[in-house]
Amino acid sequence: MRPTVDFESILKDQGVPVTSDEVIAMVNTDVTAANSIISNNSALSPFWRLFTACIVSPVLWLIKTLLARHVLPAMYAATATKTYLELKAWDVGISRKAAVKTKGYIVFTKTDVNAAIAIPAGTLIQTDSTLGAVYKMRVLTATVIPVGTLSQAILCEAENTGAGYNLPAGYYNVLPVPVAGIESASNGANWIETAGADKESEDALALRIRDKFASVGNYHIDAVYRAAIATFAGIRSDLLFFEHDAPRGPGTANCYVMMPVGETPASLIDEINDYISVQGYHGHGDDLLAIAIPPAPTALSLEFWHKDNLSSDEITVLEAAIEARVRAAFRESDLYQELTRTLPRSVFAFSRLGQELHNALPNLKSIRFLNDDLESGLELPRISSLTISNEGPAQ
Repeated sequence: MRPTVDFESILKDQGVPVTSDEVIAMVNTDVTAANSIISNNSALSPFWRLFTACIVSPVLWLIKTLLARHVLPAMYAATATKTYLELKAWDVGISRKAAVKTKGYIVFTKTDVNAAIAIPAGTLIQTDSTLGAVYKMRVLTATVIPVGTLSQAILCEAENTGAGYNLPAGYYNVLPVPVAGIESASNGANWIETAGADKESEDALALRIRDKFASVGNYHIDAVYRAAIATFAGIRSDLLFFEHDAPRGPGTANCYVMMPVGETPASLIDEINDYISVQGYHGHGDDLLAIAIPPAPTALSLEFWHKDNLSSDEITVLEAAIEARVRAAFRESDLYQELTRTLPRSVFAFSRLGQELHNALPNLKSIRFLNDDLESGLELPRISSLTISNEGPAQ
């Protein structure tokens, strides 16, 4: 996370005037030093009011607005924003990554293996509302599943750009408009061909600029590999985790790659390893292997109590909201960005998640997780099962 800097306070600490009184005092000092005395300096004096409007206000705007809010922040990658940050990126030869649509293979299964079934281009496959939103994929090319073939994987593309469409296996399973002769459709394991991505955020771009500065010597240390791998769409440099100490023998290291949402596609790992090893973006004698961050399956159980006098519909909505947020915290969706997410090499505290649920859900009276806090190494906690028990109104 980038630092937050109060440049106005820094200017003040360095003796730069940041208030009207300080500017006036500085002007009076300069006038006195020039052997000129202003005696008509009453606050009600028309002259003094004109003087304030013509001198003090512009000076304060130059210092507090132009200098403290624009010029100084634009000088550093840690604080620059928008066009200023993109200009800093240009300084080191990189640019902001564009948003990308998820592409992947959805498996369509027929009701009759002996029938030839046509899947029209544009056919929609979507999720249910478990995650708190509905995500849709479209068939890219009209496809015929031939006689004798029960199931076929068909290339589909997300309705919109964004990492939120990189969902785990099984989530895309609803055909909003039924296709004659098709019994089911679902995304399987390693279904993603092209991982979706949001337009690169300012924090992510700033981290890549920092990594680029750290790698200008071109020594093949973590910063160089981090900068190289982070050029791929959907990958953030702060979500790359290195394993040293020769895990596969002398001169070897591993880089564990994770995505903000869902599992890391095998196709993306193959592209990264080809880029580094086959295309030659590695140091002499280096042997770096990119690996998808392995899951740490976790069976979650929680109990909740709601406020009195809720209708059955309100209770159902509350339970669905709890489930959607818990799944988001375990990186099954990109919704509810205010939630703390799971990470490798960290401790995931259920007490914090409980507090965040309280903050977001006013009808939630109490919640208790039956799991201990999760301490992770080079693995990412994921939900293997989720049990939610409604214990009724709080007593």
